[in-house]
Amino acid sequence: MPLSFLRFRRTYRNVNRLRQIINVFLKYGFGKVIDQIHLSRFIPFRKRIKTFGQWPQLKSPTTPERLRMAFAELGPSFIKLAQLLSTRPDLITKEFANEFKKLQDRVPPFPTEEAVKLIEEENLLSIKQIFSQLDEKPVAAASIAQVYHARLLDGSEVIVKVQRPHIGEQIESDINILSTTARLMEKYIPESVFFNPTGIVEEFTKTVKKELDFIEEAKNCCRFRKNFENDLNVYIPKIFAEFTTNKVIVMEKIDGVRIDDIEGIARMGLDRRKLAQIGVNSYFKQVLEDGFFTLTLTPEISSRCQAE
Repeated sequence: MPLSFLRFRRTYRNVNRLRQIINVFLKYGFGKVIDQIHLSRFIPFRKRIKTFGQWPQLKSPTTPERLRMAFAELGPSFIKLAQLLSTRPDLITKEFANEFKKLQDRVPPFPTEEAVKLIEEENLLSIKQIFSQLDEKPVAAASIAQVYHARLLDGSEVIVKVQRPHIGEQIESDINILSTTARLMEKYIPESVFFNPTGIVEEFTKTVKKELDFIEEAKNCCRFRKNFENDLNVYIPKIFAEFTTNKVIVMEKIDGVRIDDIEGIARMGLDRRKLAQIGVNSYFKQVLEDGFFTLTLTPEISSRCQAE
């Protein structure tokens, strides 16, 4: 048995998750890749024979479509990876990037009961000691968290961002699997080095671990609020630090529309040229004056709390 395979087996604590991933990729017609990187030994030979060769090269569904469907079925970690890859058509081609963009806002929500339980555990308070109202349905659900509208006891309208239960452990397990799979791809599929699988996984790991730290996100939001406190064109929502933890963020609710909602901006009667200028000015201030910036900050009218 190759040394790399022994190292691969030691990487996981949950072999069932590995088998689940392999089975999903087999289901969507990627049996050849599974065989090439020597992972077929994790599934019974009879099933391997049965699934190998499914989804022949037909016009529809295409390979990018099948890969997108596989990532969607595998859940938050793979959906988050697809979202990251969708911004890099230079690495994965435009066809794959366009398919992965379809996963941007299509993550099934987890039960609100679990969200309430996590909020209470994180704050050591009952939900009634924090909110006078918490909507039953989330306003947004994404790969790492989902978002609710709520009202604090003092009447403040807020957005509540709640991390998915056990997402940290799941992502850690999936990162181990992805890291070793990337190394196997580079070893057994030489042409894969052109899109740098190991580098992609490393970048994904850095990004997702930062996004799992809600305290750091809240600190960044507070810093942006301080940096723009004297700018009449840019408003950063207030963080309610007393109810914010590593897995929960409570912030001021701001009404508005997405920066890419052209029709919504038109309905509000806003000057798009002026809005664009405000955005450019705010970005230059972040980079050139403050030395602290983000590509996701949107000026003035942006109210959408990102759950990703």
